[in-house]
Amino acid sequence: MKIKVLLFGILAEKAGTAEMEVDNIDSSNALTDHLTEKFHSFADYKFRISVNQTFINGNMKFQEGDEVALLPPFAGG
Repeated sequence: MKIKVLLFGILAEKAGTAEMEVDNIDSSNALTDHLTEKFHSFADYKFRISVNQTFINGNMKFQEGDEVALLPPFAGG
């Protein structure tokens, strides 16, 4: 199962990319664990997770082709 992952702000900066595709990740908790293992500095940041443009709370199972966005806190003006 493949999902598209969009990274924003400091997360994109730390990963060196704003978009990636991951395979064999079936839930938001598994994705967080995978990315924290791959990019150790992710553990230093809080972020919200959106699946198909809807924020989620807690763990969520993914479906093939889901678009998952990781959004750190941001301020605008």
